[in-house]
Amino acid sequence: MITTFVRLKTDRAIIPAILKDDVYYDLSAIASDISAEAIASGALDDVSTDGLPIVENAASLEAPIAGVRQIAATGFNYKAHIAEFKVPTPTEPELFLKSLASLTGPFDPVRRGPNPGCKLDWEVELGIVIGREAEDIDREQAGNYIFGYLCINDISDRATQIDADKQQHLVRAKSRRTYSPVGPYLVRGIDPGDLGLWTKVNGVFEQQGNTSDMLFDVYDIVAYFSRYLPLLPGDIIATGTPPGVGFGKNRFLNPGDVLECGVAGLGAQRHHVVA
Repeated sequence: MITTFVRLKTDRAIIPAILKDDVYYDLSAIASDISAEAIASGALDDVSTDGLPIVENAASLEAPIAGVRQIAATGFNYKAHIAEFKVPTPTEPELFLKSLASLTGPFDPVRRGPNPGCKLDWEVELGIVIGREAEDIDREQAGNYIFGYLCINDISDRATQIDADKQQHLVRAKSRRTYSPVGPYLVRGIDPGDLGLWTKVNGVFEQQGNTSDMLFDVYDIVAYFSRYLPLLPGDIIATGTPPGVGFGKNRFLNPGDVLECGVAGLGAQRHHVVA
């Protein structure tokens, strides 16, 4: 069963809800929030909308999960993206972490930052949300540790990512505030193996890909990451981006641009880029 979780901002609070047939159902009687704690407790594992009240007058969709403790990520995980940059095919997933302060909602502004030489780039990605603590697990077990999936944009400042000696500095390039928009939906029960994903800038497609092009699939990634860091309920893992990032075109985001991205079944984001 596919379940679509959202967090709705109303005039009085942020309300956890399920989206079904274009109707929002209030989950407040089951969980106080769509959060790492609620996921860990199992309260959101098998939820029915039967008897739940309908949410009226929702003002906006917020980031679909609260209380995240880790954002992990991998890179060069789409075969077409590897070919685009003519880099060697990785023999194992890359692993790096992003600052929790970079998390933001699916419709919030993206801030370019004060660096005058900033080369702000987009990377639409499928995000895995961990459901149970995982450590040293096998690929065959990995699906049991995944709660669901969301869209994440792994925004990066390419000017600070690569230094004068051509060394990569992923954490510093990807950790400023607003550099990890997530949502709008957190979806449980969806098949991650064949999902289209895309990015538009000012209405023009820049990225179009499919998760079937991944070099390492979600189960490979969860198992691999669990060997090197404890994965906790609510953690997000970004799984890499398809071809079409700005770095390959020497074209970057500027204040005034409109950045959109989405993953099939997980909703679409829309951001104004600001200084």
